[in-house]
Amino acid sequence: MKTALVVMILVVVLIAAGLLALGRKQKNSQDKRANVESPGGTFSIMRGEVDGRPVIAIIDTKRRDLRGRQGLPFFLSLSSPLIGPTSEGLPTRSDSNSLNEWEDSVEAKLQSVSKFAFVGRVTWNRNRELLYYIDSPKPAVEILQTLSDAHSTRPFAFACERDEMWTKADFWLNRQPSP
Repeated sequence: MKTALVVMILVVVLIAAGLLALGRKQKNSQDKRANVESPGGTFSIMRGEVDGRPVIAIIDTKRRDLRGRQGLPFFLSLSSPLIGPTSEGLPTRSDSNSLNEWEDSVEAKLQSVSKFAFVGRVTWNRNRELLYYIDSPKPAVEILQTLSDAHSTRPFAFACERDEMWTKADFWLNRQPSP
């Protein structure tokens, strides 16, 4: 019972921190022209379990109806292992702050070289994954490789692939948020 209460409190804190960070990210992204705006961005929290581990996804569901999707045909996924995760595989409060800083750094780099749409982020099994669609892979891949090689932020891996129909994001965009 005590463990369940601690887990519930942790989930509430993580969700609140995620919403604050995404609200900040949404406000910041509206000020930067490189980001494709999601009119009135609506972030939905999706919670569940996969293989007995909690998964928390915070997704901008307005992206499912985004005009101009054809101008962003490349799916970009970045993944970073959590540092000292909880026993449930979720980030601690201090790592949540570090993740937010990393996400801001990644987005600043992307904005300098690419037009993009932030779809959301998924936390599961001791990892955080960021989901984007971009207009051109080469400059984004080069800048992210440079950032990764510099070890100036947390360790991360990334993949970029053509996905004109946004099928990778549809998995998240067409799910219903948690009650």
